[in-house]
Order: sequence, then C-alpha cells, then structure tokens
Amino acid sequence: MSPTQSAKVQMRSTMRAWRRSLDDADLTRRSARLVANVAPLLAPRGLIIGYDAIRGEPDLASLWENYTAAGATVRRVTSADDPCTLPLDDVAAVVMPALAVTPTGQRLGQGGGWFDRLLARCDATVTTIAVCFDEQVVDALAVDDHDRLVDLVVTDQRAIVASAGGTGRQPT
Repeated sequence: MSPTQSAKVQMRSTMRAWRRSLDDADLTRRSARLVANVAPLLAPRGLIIGYDAIRGEPDLASLWENYTAAGATVRRVTSADDPCTLPLDDVAAVVMPALAVTPTGQRLGQGGGWFDRLLARCDATVTTIAVCFDEQVVDALAVDDHDRLVDLVVTDQRAIVASAGGTGRQPT
C-alpha cells in the first residue's frame, strides 16, 4: 500500500469513528443546521445531483424535498448508479458527502471513487459542494491524481469557498 493510500485509510478510520460517536439527536440537529447553510447557495433550478445519507452523514432529505417543491429536479444517487453513464444534461450542481475535506476543496469520500468519476464528467460550470460536519474539515489530506476538487465546502457551522476549487484535478 502506498503512503497516500495508507494515509487515506487512517483518515477514513478516524472520521468514521468520530461519526459513530454522534447520537441520533445530535445528528438530526446538526443536519438541520447544515441544510440551512446549503439552501441559500443553490438556486432550485436545473438538475441537482444529491445523495441519500447513510448512518453518520448529514441528512439533506428536507433540502431535496424543498428544492423539488420549488421546481428543481433532484436526482438522489446511490452507489448502484453508474457514475460513468449517469445522464448529466442540465446539471447545475452536485452535492456530495465527505468523510473529510480541506478548505481548498480536497475531499475524502468513502473510498470507491464514485463521486470522483462523476465529477470527471462534469463541465466547469457545474457547482460542486462537499458537505460534512465542521469537525471533518482538516488542514490537509493525502490525495491522488484522480481525486477531484470541489468548489464549496459546507458544514453545520460555515460555508467555505474552496480556494483551489472546481471540478478540475488536484493541483500538482
């Protein structure tokens, strides 16, 4: 295993353990604050690609319901969807969970590369947002060339415009 892969495995383990420490009430309360922070950043139009939360991830279900009611099309993706064939016509934004993220837009996901493959197909006009709880924002992450940057980082405490952001590759 490369040093980068080893560092990613360690960070995933640390962040998963931290997420497991959240009780249901805290998770619900913090998810609601995160929804309030994301909502003003996205116009409810076009196609928004979102996700269904797994245990410990911010639950944005109320945001998806509100956006759908306002006329947006929200596609909640799962790992069963193929990111290489998912239709991307009229995509305005991709909102994805993060196990860890940096203020510069480096994102650590679950490890399957699903969102990285999806973002590789998006053009530069698509707004990319990584969501997590504030404790999951870290100063640095180990990254590979295939890891994709995000435009915005949104937590239950703040929104950060990623200084290196975008759907482009990691800086070299």
